[in-house]
Amino acid sequence: MTRAPITDDCGVAQALNVVGEWRTFLIVRNLFNGMRTFDALQSHLGISTSVLSARLKTLTEAGVIEKRPDPQDGRSHEYRLTERGLDLYPILIALLQWGEKWTPNGKGPRLQLVDRETGQPIRALAVTAQDGRTLGPRDVTPILGPGGNDHMRALIARRNTRKAKT
Repeated sequence: MTRAPITDDCGVAQALNVVGEWRTFLIVRNLFNGMRTFDALQSHLGISTSVLSARLKTLTEAGVIEKRPDPQDGRSHEYRLTERGLDLYPILIALLQWGEKWTPNGKGPRLQLVDRETGQPIRALAVTAQDGRTLGPRDVTPILGPGGNDHMRALIARRNTRKAKT
């Protein structure tokens, strides 16, 4: 079943039109980890070929991945992340870190990321100010940008009204 695209003119909503289906980030995760072929992705993820085809088509049309002829077998194809796809890396890592923190399996981390150069674990991702301070949701104020619309203006006004009451 295909869902209708989100029409809200918001960066979050529009990103979800591309990567919001839950299997999509599993595909992206596997591409970051070196899987390139349809068969490898399908076998590892255990999803139907029609669902995988649909997700790969969406990602290709959105410019997140590109489909190339397989250099070893000209009859097959491989999938590669584009620059747009590579920009999903921090989101993938944030999801991984959130999942390890809030849905542990009781045996310890399922996956740890270390700096290839130093062998040290990477830091948890955080929103930071220009000077490096870590910022939480209460430390940031959204303002309407030049591409903003009345819908976003109302969202910001609602937040600012609620904040003024607290």
